[in-house]
Amino acid sequence: MLPARPGCPFWKAASRACRTAVLALAVTAAGPALAQEDSRWNVSGYGTAGVTSQSGAEGWRFLRNSAQAAADGRTSATPDSRAGLQLNWSRGPQWDAALQVVAMKKPPGAPLSDSLEWAYLSHRPDASWRLRLGRINPDLFLYADSRNVGYGLPWARPPVDFYGFAPLAAVDGLDVERQWSSGDGEWRGRLTAGSFSISGIDTRGQRFGIRGRETLALGLSREEGGLLLKASYLRTRLAMGAPPELLLLRDGLSQLAALPVPGLAHAIGPLQHNLWIGGPVSYRGFGAQYERGPWTIAAEASDLSVPGSPLNARRGYVSLGYRHKTVTYFALASRVVPRKPAPEVPDLMTPLTPVIGAPAAAAAQQLAGYAGAAAVLYRYDQSTVGAGLRWDLLPNAAVKLQVDRFKVHANGSAGWVHGDGRAARGTLYSVVFDFVWGQ
Repeated sequence: MLPARPGCPFWKAASRACRTAVLALAVTAAGPALAQEDSRWNVSGYGTAGVTSQSGAEGWRFLRNSAQAAADGRTSATPDSRAGLQLNWSRGPQWDAALQVVAMKKPPGAPLSDSLEWAYLSHRPDASWRLRLGRINPDLFLYADSRNVGYGLPWARPPVDFYGFAPLAAVDGLDVERQWSSGDGEWRGRLTAGSFSISGIDTRGQRFGIRGRETLALGLSREEGGLLLKASYLRTRLAMGAPPELLLLRDGLSQLAALPVPGLAHAIGPLQHNLWIGGPVSYRGFGAQYERGPWTIAAEASDLSVPGSPLNARRGYVSLGYRHKTVTYFALASRVVPRKPAPEVPDLMTPLTPVIGAPAAAAAQQLAGYAGAAAVLYRYDQSTVGAGLRWDLLPNAAVKLQVDRFKVHANGSAGWVHGDGRAARGTLYSVVFDFVWGQ
């Protein structure tokens, strides 16, 4: 999502009216004129310079999103700082193209292709339809197109409990969109199909590859009288690049399960499933945004289904904002709840000692313990409450201050690098400067 033009306030950036005005344009400052009709090219960009300071959760490092590097210290500029450059081309009302590159600190060894957000060719056969081919953001969230554009957001960053788990930002494939009116409502439907490949970061701060194929995303939104409603769905088949240690654990558990001991395979089965490295995934989301006068409320909820995996979770947030002249005050609360309890490590000593002896049974019990500990490192279970303000000090720049109080439940620290499964509480202080520029 691109920041709003003049007369299209940033807190309505998710609305259809504002999106239509800016979607095919580069991110532009409010002052300069938009691209002229006889101009086929436009270059523009955006950036954020931000600093976070963390208290609590000793030894952990804040992670804004699982596709970028975590904070490199308790006070760090890594999570929020980024810069984007966009090139747009158009030929009349029917043809256009966009290329957008975002620079931020990625996991070690991430390829340059991970920084390419948009790269598509678009055709509009008429005012109602649009077809795009290339790299496109699927329409899954209220802020699907503006997660990196700080100027287009009221907060310092999108709510981490809701947005932080998803490295998926773009799909390589085909996107079909239709817009229509019904009564006083404006509707928009989008279908995106293709595949993707991106880097993720694990709890040790190391990179791993994520590939998705047979990806299908659907988005449906309706806007009327300041109320925007959005529903979304995604299904894909994921393959995760697992570290060697995880593969060894999986192999060890498979060998144990093959032993001719009654009930052993059943007892080990949950541990095996929790060491998930690939399979079908589905996502369902719902979002709402309402703007009335100086007040704005936004909320989203989602359900991530990953059969047999600790990644299964339900997420949600709600945000309230009030604008007075050039300052907007906001508060938000978010929660992510796992759909499954933390896996329990079964007693293997009792059934295995008579069969393989006490030393080997003790080794098997230790292996099961490692598997249980590894599984909870991928489990999200935390809540956050925050408050802050945004000051639009210039037409194309804003300063934000935000304080977040987080609570991580036991065995739910997947959102932190070096998270170790223990419960933790703490506070995150953020100061960011957002800006946009353009021709």
